[in-house]
Amino acid sequence: MLLSSDKQEERESDPVCNNPSAAAKCSPIDEYTAQMKSEIAQHLVNKSDFTFVKMHLLNHFADHIRQLGNL
Repeated sequence: MLLSSDKQEERESDPVCNNPSAAAKCSPIDEYTAQMKSEIAQHLVNKSDFTFVKMHLLNHFADHIRQLGNL
């Protein structure tokens, strides 16, 4: 619905209409943040693989060699 020119001028001169609340300012930021988190999660799912060496496993090698002897 379009406003009449009188109402439009009244709205433009009203400081409340020209200064959005903090919640209104945060809304686009929250939407952007949620979108970015979603894209990052999707990227991690699409690009993940398990072909790397499990680094934590290497911590146990020294103990196993001491307990069990040579590999």
